[in-house]
Amino acid sequence: MATSYPAAVFFDAYGTLIHFPEDPSPFDYMADALRRAGVDLPRARLDDALHAEMRYYKAHYASVRTADDLERLRIEDARVYLEALGDTGAAALDLNHVADELAAAFESRVLPDAHAAIDLVRAAGVRAGVLSNFSYLLPLVLDEAGLGDGLDPIVFSAAVGAEKPDPKIFAAAATAVGADLADCVLIGDDLANDVGGAQGCGMPVVWLARDGSDAPPRVAAARNLVDAARLALGPGWRGLSLGERTAADA
Repeated sequence: MATSYPAAVFFDAYGTLIHFPEDPSPFDYMADALRRAGVDLPRARLDDALHAEMRYYKAHYASVRTADDLERLRIEDARVYLEALGDTGAAALDLNHVADELAAAFESRVLPDAHAAIDLVRAAGVRAGVLSNFSYLLPLVLDEAGLGDGLDPIVFSAAVGAEKPDPKIFAAAATAVGADLADCVLIGDDLANDVGGAQGCGMPVVWLARDGSDAPPRVAAARNLVDAARLALGPGWRGLSLGERTAADA
């Protein structure tokens, strides 16, 4: 049955709502944090210690399910970092403080237009969800970023057992809101996983091209997340990137 709005607008996570630190980089951040703590070591040694921490985190993050799990991993990470760092001379580094600094160094940043786009969708009475290739960390990451309360459902590959562009994860998102694939819209920044995957299963989709890249034929595109949300709520939302309408027609 035709509706004036979609049943839900799903946002991709990384690159669409959030991104990881770029300036300062985690390496620059930790070098500065240790300098503030009175540690005077060669930069190469500091960077090697952070590489060791990153390897440990990468090997263990998939086991995280709860906030307590995440806290334990952060403490273990800090211990690995300190062991790799070795003798810091007169400077005494507290394990919990180092864990907090490492968390801050890698803290996900909310992209500037994320809140406004989510608010726009919700103000229309439409559910704003997330559809992402991500580990079980995603709900925790979104909560820490201050986005968790405004997003429901949060559908991610680790829980579904399939990654975009697999149709299974798109079907799982539609099922989570009790709707057909054609009654939902995805907004994402990846042409293959987001746009190609959605097109392959019949879910309308808007490509978020923040860098101003030209959209391929028959792909609805927006340069920022608020404009993408407007397209997702516009009169032509059912045909977004599916050949019935284009961004220029909306």
